[in-house]
Amino acid sequence: MLAAVALTLATVVLFRMKRQRYAWVTILPASWLVLCTVTASLMKLFASDPRVGFLAHASRFADAASRGEVLAPAKSLAEMQRIVMNDRIDAALCALFLAVVVSIVAYGVRTCLAARRIDAPSVSELPATVEAAA
Repeated sequence: MLAAVALTLATVVLFRMKRQRYAWVTILPASWLVLCTVTASLMKLFASDPRVGFLAHASRFADAASRGEVLAPAKSLAEMQRIVMNDRIDAALCALFLAVVVSIVAYGVRTCLAARRIDAPSVSELPATVEAAA
C-alpha cells in the first residue's frame, strides 16, 4: 500500500515536471500495486470465508457467543467478545486504508490530467532565503 501511494506521488511529480515520457516507469508498478491492494482489501472486508474475511470471522464468533459456545482460540465468552470487537476494528481500519489509497490515486490522476493541460512545468520551489542577523 505504501509503495502504491509513493509511486502514485512520483507519477504526479513526473507529470508536473513535464517528463510524461518517463511516467510509465512509475505507472506500471503503481497500477499493479493498487490492483493488489484494492483486491486484498475487498477480500479482507467482504469474503464469506471466516479464514479470510474480517466481518465473516466476526459474525462466526458473534453467533457462537450468542449461543453461549466458546470457539478456539478463545477460552471464555469475554475473549470471544474481544475477538469480535478486534475483527470489527480491523475491518474499519481496512476500509479506511482502502479509502485513503483510492482517494490518493483519484487525486493523483486528477492532478496529472491538470498538469498535462499546462504548457510549462508546474513544479516550483521557493529560493532559499538568508535572514540577516540583526
